[in-house]
Amino acid sequence: MFNLYKSFISCIVVGGLLHCSAQLRAQDQILDWNTFRQQVLSNHPLAQQADLYRNEATAALLKAKGGFDPKLAYNYDSKNFNGDSYFDYNEAELKLPTWFGLELKGAYNTTRGKYLNSESKLPKNGQAAFGLNWTLGQGLLIDERRANLRIGRIGLQLNEAERNAQLNTLLLDAAKVYWSWVLAANQLSVYESALAQAQIRVDGIRESFIQGDKPAIDTVETFAQYQNRRLDVYFAQLELQNATLALQNYVWDQNQQPMALNALGTAPILSPENAYKLPEQRRDSLLQVALRLHPDLLYYESKLQSLNVERQWKNEKRKPVLDLNYNILGNGWQFSQVNFGEGPRMLANDIKFGVQFSYPLLNRKARGDLQLADIKIAQTQLGLQQKRQNIENKVKQYANEINNLTDQVVLFRDFVGAYRALLDGELERFRFGESSIFLINSREQRWLDTQVKYLKLLSEYKKAEAGLVWSTGAF
Repeated sequence: MFNLYKSFISCIVVGGLLHCSAQLRAQDQILDWNTFRQQVLSNHPLAQQADLYRNEATAALLKAKGGFDPKLAYNYDSKNFNGDSYFDYNEAELKLPTWFGLELKGAYNTTRGKYLNSESKLPKNGQAAFGLNWTLGQGLLIDERRANLRIGRIGLQLNEAERNAQLNTLLLDAAKVYWSWVLAANQLSVYESALAQAQIRVDGIRESFIQGDKPAIDTVETFAQYQNRRLDVYFAQLELQNATLALQNYVWDQNQQPMALNALGTAPILSPENAYKLPEQRRDSLLQVALRLHPDLLYYESKLQSLNVERQWKNEKRKPVLDLNYNILGNGWQFSQVNFGEGPRMLANDIKFGVQFSYPLLNRKARGDLQLADIKIAQTQLGLQQKRQNIENKVKQYANEINNLTDQVVLFRDFVGAYRALLDGELERFRFGESSIFLINSREQRWLDTQVKYLKLLSEYKKAEAGLVWSTGAF
């Protein structure tokens, strides 16, 4: 009888370790948070999608740079009728846009035919021309090409901020699912340990009853407790299965295929060694980091820069159009020698010159566009203020939650020790015949419930840590 009792006590003590069966199962690699986090960032489809923001911004900038590409053009126009060549036009042209609304160009033209317009007649060997188009009114300070290029460069920052914001949210969601999975695995470990204890207790009490040391009612008591433990294990298994399925949504291989979770490892043991309060000074430091570097704020700031460039272009369009074109004409490739002694008159020899001016009298379209641009900027500024306030409050909320959970973790850690001591004392009394199976089961149930609550607090603490990281944007 003493040997039976001794083995019974030994199992209780070994089973009292919160995660003994988890350690037995963890023969393979442990899937810790850092490993899981890196797996999500490397292979998750949303992470891959976020990386495409960079490619999108690069492509948009390349498109904007295309507005300043040199342009080569060739035009051929000919007419023949009843055996007569009416006209034959050839024109090759190269245009080179520059930054300050100035476009340089060079061209070479040839014409022939019976029925050419007099203004179209050129020297027999054709005519080369070099000149420029210069915007002196609308588009002098900024034009659509320059605006698009500046917006494209800002887009690199904007899309990077959007990418980081998406990754930040992805990691928060992944962290919540991960720590729920770890909690489910640890809870199952506790319930499996309790079931093993209940099984030994049933066997021991049944043997004592057969030997006449215990009444039949004790066998009923222990068997009922054993059945309860089986139910606990069934529910814990279901919870772990569902948590595992949820976690598998975040586990992908390099070929963008879902991975089986057992290919990565088993759940770690929840422990309180990293649970500590967040000092107010540290909280304020994190808050400053969040207000300076949070991707949501950087997105709004980049958006404002882009809208201000757009507004500058819309404001420029309120000006009248005033374009100047000036071309020097040659005889074939031969140009007249420049005589500087002629002064400004030399610029009037062998040239083609033109001026274009236009201005809508009411200019309502341009004024309306400018007002819409101002409204967009005001809306974005309000959104930035609201987002900044939300981020500040989120940092403070998660800091408060961490500090509160730290106190609860310490409190329940002491509870677990206290209920363990009470259970040990009850077992000692049982040894001397001063207690009953009912009291032992009651003490053990309290100890078991406290362990589970303790694990839940540790899981909530880890989720609060992930929330704090998310709120600061420092993923």
